Amino acid sequence: MKNPRHEAKVVAAEAQPSSGKRADGLPKGAPRRAGMRSVLIRAGIAALIFFAFMYYLNGDSATTAFAYAAIMGLLMIPLGMLLDRFAHRMAMRRWERQTGRR
Repeated sequence: MKNPRHEAKVVAAEAQPSSGKRADGLPKGAPRRAGMRSVLIRAGIAALIFFAFMYYLNGDSATTAFAYAAIMGLLMIPLGMLLDRFAHRMAMRRWERQTGRR
């Protein structure tokens, strides 16, 4: 059974001329930008590790450890976005040097 909406998408995509760019505006073969999902996953993992440290090793109560871990997790989101942006910029510069593209 064929999906008519999918078939229409495929036909429309094939009909458009290829400009050599991806949907995110970068040239084909360029390093991909990290998404918000990866930032949130890393912030959650860091908050979980911080909670375990505060609760088990530091001996704080569960509510105190959770509060500090939540604050730390919220602070990790903008920091993670900044670090991802910096890493993507470095990867793009390396890719441009290697391929000679701009």
